[in-house]
Amino acid sequence: MPDLQPPADGAGEVAAENLVFTAEAGRRARMVSWRAYQVMVADVAAQIRSAHPGPVTLVGVLQGGWITAQSLADLLPGPLVLAAAARQHDGRTDGIALFAAADGLLVPAMPPAGQPVIVVDEVVDSGRTAAYFLAQLAAHRPQLACLAASDRADPAPCFAARTMSDLPALVLPWRVLRDIDQTAACLLAAGPLTTDQLDERLRDLGHDLGPDLLEPRLADLARRGRLHRHGSHWQQP
Repeated sequence: MPDLQPPADGAGEVAAENLVFTAEAGRRARMVSWRAYQVMVADVAAQIRSAHPGPVTLVGVLQGGWITAQSLADLLPGPLVLAAAARQHDGRTDGIALFAAADGLLVPAMPPAGQPVIVVDEVVDSGRTAAYFLAQLAAHRPQLACLAASDRADPAPCFAARTMSDLPALVLPWRVLRDIDQTAACLLAAGPLTTDQLDERLRDLGHDLGPDLLEPRLADLARRGRLHRHGSHWQQP
C-alpha cells in the first residue's frame, strides 16, 4: 500500500492524543440500546443510498467507526469496507494506514479509483479526528458519515442520524463495560440501584452481562470516588 503522507499544508501535524475523544468529567451521558443503534444505522444507510445508488467505499475509523461501517455495509449495495488508523511517531501523527479484512486478517488496501469514499466514525464532536482522516484521503474527495454529531462539529458530516446542540457522551452498545463510569451514571440517574437491579436494566437494553461481571467494575469506580455504595445500593456521588 502506498504511504498516505500528511498534506503539504500541515494538516497532518496533529498530536496523537488530540485524535482520541475522551468525555470530560461531568458531561451528560446517554446510553444507546442495540435497537436505537440499528435505527440510526438504517437512517444513515438510507441517506448514503440516496446520494450514491451504486457501490461505495466505507473507511471506518478504528475502533468505533470500523464497527459502524460494518453495520452500514449490510444495508448498502456491494460496498468495500476499509479500516483506517492514524500512524504515530514520537507522539505525533504520521499519516494513516488503510486495511481490508481478508480471511481473518487485515491486509493493506486502498479505495478503488472513481468509487465514492465515505469516512465513517461513530460520533463527530469537535471534528478534529474527522478532519484529519478526510485530509489524508483528500485525493478521493471523501464525505463524512456518523451516527451522531454536534451541530458545532467542523467539518459537519454529510450523513448523520442525529445532530445535536448539546451532544452527550454516547455509551454505544459495545462500550457498556469500557465506559462503565458513564454507563453507571446513566443507569443511576433516577436513583440508587443494587448490582442485580443494574444488571436487569442492562438486560432490558439487550446486554447479557451478569452481576459477577458488573460487581468488580462498580467496586473499582467506588475506589476511585466515581460511585458511592450504601448497603447493597450504588449511587452517584
